[in-house]
Amino acid sequence: MTRKLVVVVALTLMSVSPGLAQSILTLEAAQAEARAHAPDVAELDASVRGAQAVAAQAGRKLRQNPEVSGAIGPGALVGRPDELAWNLGASLPIDISGSWKPRAASAKADLARAQQDREAGLRALDERVAGAVAEVALRQRAVARLARIAELLQLAADAAHRQFDVGQGTQLDADSADLDLASARVTLEQGRGELGSARVTLARLLGRTVREGLVVADPVEHPIPSVEPNFEAIVEQDPRIRASAAELEAAKFEDQMFARLTTPSPSFGVAYGYQRRDIPAGSFSGAPFANSLTAVWPDRELTFNLSMAVPFFDRQQEPRARATARILAAEAKLQSTRADVRAELNTAWETLQAASRSLQAAGPMSGTIDRDAAFVEQAVRAGAFDAVQRTQALRRLIESGQVTDSAVRDFRTARAAWLRRTGSR
Repeated sequence: MTRKLVVVVALTLMSVSPGLAQSILTLEAAQAEARAHAPDVAELDASVRGAQAVAAQAGRKLRQNPEVSGAIGPGALVGRPDELAWNLGASLPIDISGSWKPRAASAKADLARAQQDREAGLRALDERVAGAVAEVALRQRAVARLARIAELLQLAADAAHRQFDVGQGTQLDADSADLDLASARVTLEQGRGELGSARVTLARLLGRTVREGLVVADPVEHPIPSVEPNFEAIVEQDPRIRASAAELEAAKFEDQMFARLTTPSPSFGVAYGYQRRDIPAGSFSGAPFANSLTAVWPDRELTFNLSMAVPFFDRQQEPRARATARILAAEAKLQSTRADVRAELNTAWETLQAASRSLQAAGPMSGTIDRDAAFVEQAVRAGAFDAVQRTQALRRLIESGQVTDSAVRDFRTARAAWLRRTGSR
């Protein structure tokens, strides 16, 4: 009977809107499409690519630019046209602290955190898609059932008017049938509006710009076994726990990097200089004709130099303090995340068990609803029901159907929450 109901739902929806007569979307296909096209995935991928770009540069050993210097001293500017001095030099700071090792390790840990955050985001997306698919399936069932009820009320209204026309009924019975039919049509249109809203939500998650053609599969659901799994093993495999652990590791490596940077980096350099000097006239004394003596000669120099900063004031205190604060925050975050994950896992398990029991209790109701709907139709066609009996019977069918459909939807939603936290699909 449930399989027949699934077929009736699909056929009814396709007849209501011919544009929907397309392939039925399964949950697995919806989740795969969301992972491929949802805007949320692009954001997660961007975070990972950014971390990869940082990690690719973090392991470089040479990180400081060489320095090139030069100077020139033309003597003509100071009244000595024969003199000239110039020099060229270059120096290169060398990091001997080995800071690139913890820097690369910290960036690698940040990349692992971004990857785990992406996995957690994908799991959350799968859960949202599963919830949206379950909601669309619920609204599909509701629209199909309300359409069926409206058809029965249309038959009842036609029969009441025929009886009134031949004098076998009253105006009150005809009016009651018309009011019931109008109420059913209003409820049906409201149900179609809710179905449209559910489709818009699902289309957003799938990355689609239109909602047309979204008819989801509505398979038969079965209760799950009540064997309790190993919660602690599942908790430690949660990507949020792993992301927090990676954040703590990245913070520790960052602190090591700043600790190593307290070692000053020496700078090795080389310089070449040229000088041409002139002995001005009058520099010699005590000899005749001294004022007429001059001399010009060049000097060339090649020097090597080594310089190293003395770490009196800059000992990386502020960066190390920030790294320590990051470590403390990461340790606290890891503990709180582990507690949250454990609580969420237990809650999801209890919710799933309750939803499974509800689904099991509501299982026989589907066949009863279908059978009673057929009986009501026969009675309406035969004129065996009065207005009160007809209204009560149809209301009971609507309410019972809502209970059954809600049980299926709640089970699917609870199962999606459980699968998210266990990493299953």
